[in-house]
Amino acid sequence: MKKKLILGSLILLLVTGAVSFGILKFSYSSGKRAGKLVKLSKKGFLLKTYEGTLDLGSGDALTWNFSIHNDELAQKLQQQNGRMVVLEYRELLWKLFFDTKYDVTNWKNSDPLGGGSQLLCRFVKVLRNDSSVVEKIRPMILQHDASLLDEIRDCQTNQN
Repeated sequence: MKKKLILGSLILLLVTGAVSFGILKFSYSSGKRAGKLVKLSKKGFLLKTYEGTLDLGSGDALTWNFSIHNDELAQKLQQQNGRMVVLEYRELLWKLFFDTKYDVTNWKNSDPLGGGSQLLCRFVKVLRNDSSVVEKIRPMILQHDASLLDEIRDCQTNQN
């Protein structure tokens, strides 16, 4: 009788564990969302996850909250705060230890100008070969659009 009770309990425990794992890992839907990364923070008491907000348009009415369960992915995405990104996600059936049912699985940069920042970085790389050209252009950039120098510096740090 003890063996049947122990065997029955073990089978019940395994079935319950398998069902719980399936419920927590099963994707209800998946997709992509693009917008400006507004916030990404690490939250939680025992099981910590990253919780973030993506601005999809203009204001609070068009924001989307998401979770990231992969630390490495979240740390790379954290460096993109304030920039346009495309997030690939899966929607889970239930949320347990995180704020949302949306689990981000991948991301990439999204440039609203259709690759303008990449084009700028390529142009900067060419200009860096001739210091006299750089010295002539720098005062003009400062006079007309000083914030452009920050983007140029970003290109230079990413190329090195």
